[in-house]
Amino acid sequence: MPAPLIEMRGITKSFGAVKANEAVDLSVAPGEILGLLGENGAGKTTLMNVLFGAYAPDAGEILIQGRPARITSSADALAAGIGMV
Repeated sequence: MPAPLIEMRGITKSFGAVKANEAVDLSVAPGEILGLLGENGAGKTTLMNVLFGAYAPDAGEILIQGRPARITSSADALAAGIGMV
């Protein structure tokens, strides 16, 4: 079985005392379509901003095709084939 195309493990991001994401795991297989659903303030946009390099996670890691990826900017994300609208 192939590695997930994108994998986020243990992603945590806080803004002061507010934890927007706490130990979030997410994986997307090749060809899979994924929708993130949740209430306002649930952390969906923050998680995607971490994946796209707009925010640095406080903890956790991102893997692209099973390899650790360092995404610190939108340019890094785009180079890895990750786009955001």
